Amino acid sequence: MIIDESPTLMKYKNTMKDCIRLYYPDISNSDLDVLIDYSINKRYKQQDAFLRNSYTHREAQTTLLQIADYIAKREPIITAYGTMFKHHSEEPNPLAHVINSFLELRAVHKKEMFKYPKGSELFERYNLMQSLTII
Repeated sequence: MIIDESPTLMKYKNTMKDCIRLYYPDISNSDLDVLIDYSINKRYKQQDAFLRNSYTHREAQTTLLQIADYIAKREPIITAYGTMFKHHSEEPNPLAHVINSFLELRAVHKKEMFKYPKGSELFERYNLMQSLTII
């Protein structure tokens, strides 16, 4: 197993270095690396995991370490029941899309309204349409 490729194991390794240094402040970095790598390789057991995407209805086999690494790298929003969501900046917001389409349609009606003289039937029609579009 390559410990340096896993953000989760690297964080564990760095935490262990800090803890061990409290008891043995004179120990060298190279000795610590050897000891901690040996401990991780001896005690780590790969655990299979099963992920289900309830939006796309896809399922995937993975490991707990891969899930922990994904969480460390991507930092998703995680609910109490373990559901993970992308951050709002990564995915378009459907409600924002709907509101933008209303605003665009309102702008079209408003632009059309100013083509006619104020008080005319068409002016009032488009004025009403641009007013109702946002509601």
